[in-house]
Amino acid sequence: MNQTTKTFTYIIGIVMTIAMVGSLILPMLSSQVGMTDPYSLTPDPTPLPEPTLPPPPDTTMIDFDSRYLHRSGLFTIGAPSGWSPQSDSSNEVELRASLNNADVQSVVEVRINKNSEGISDAAGLDDYLDNAWLSYTWSGYTRWDETSRAITDDGTVRIDFNLERGRTHLIARQESWLEGSDIFSVRVVTAENAAQELKFLLRGVAETIEWLPQYVGAPFAWDVYYDELDKHMLRFPSSWEVTDALPGLPATVLGDGLTLAVATFDVLLASEDEARAWLQGWRYGVEAQSVQAVEVDGADGYRISYRLRSLDGGVESGAVIALNGTDNRLHVANLRAADLDDDLLEATLEEYPWLAVLDSFRLVPGLDVSVN
Repeated sequence: MNQTTKTFTYIIGIVMTIAMVGSLILPMLSSQVGMTDPYSLTPDPTPLPEPTLPPPPDTTMIDFDSRYLHRSGLFTIGAPSGWSPQSDSSNEVELRASLNNADVQSVVEVRINKNSEGISDAAGLDDYLDNAWLSYTWSGYTRWDETSRAITDDGTVRIDFNLERGRTHLIARQESWLEGSDIFSVRVVTAENAAQELKFLLRGVAETIEWLPQYVGAPFAWDVYYDELDKHMLRFPSSWEVTDALPGLPATVLGDGLTLAVATFDVLLASEDEARAWLQGWRYGVEAQSVQAVEVDGADGYRISYRLRSLDGGVESGAVIALNGTDNRLHVANLRAADLDDDLLEATLEEYPWLAVLDSFRLVPGLDVSVN
């Protein structure tokens, strides 16, 4: 075999060897193509379902006849049918009430702010309702955008919004105006398919805000105790706490070393002597001090100061306001101060500011409201 033939034979052998090895390896490689590490893949994201919009509320089924009493006792609003109290708050400069209807994704909110800056016109109010104020009031939402703003002919500042809470898209309108020494704002949030219903709700709530005439000019940062059965009420500092209270039963409020008791008794008082005798029969150790006849919003009654000695020798000073009700019962607010030995009817509000609590006691037989 010559050299050329040998070389050709070697080449043929190498080619055949490569072909044989390839026939074994290539199927193995191709079988690995579909065996990619599952953890190395990024799956396509599953589209999230869009939130389903509830049908708009039927405005023919909504009225504002039920009245809601704010926790301050200073104002009421007509609560739209189907909306329930969600939260309310009060401090020295702002009162806020919020009602909610989860079925239609709607919130109604009323804010009353002290006009501390002396704003006198709609232009000044428009400046007051700036981005910082709005951001504070929309803090519970994921996102908010102001979409339009206008000053109406009657001086109302009207602002429209788009909102997001989570993945839910909402719309809102706020109307703000000046009234006396305060700034009123009403805001309604609804699903984005309920624009006409939003306007109906806003107008209905705005037209039903009413100050309680008994407390016009009273401090914002006090709470109210209201008995819906006995129909009496009074206000006290918000730092005080109602420890027990049920409609038609005695209530107790504690705060700052003071005890306030509110109750109703099956008796009427016709003279200062009767008032003194009634108080001294209240419990052992009570000594009536001064008695004054009073009339509060048409209800006659008496203020009585007293000293209370306990079995261990301690002394408390107290003052009572007792009003004869049209229900032929005596409505009583009784305020006691521990470790004090003064005649509280001779004391002044400068000495003991908490005596103003008794001044706030009212009989309200015509009041028909719900509370939070």
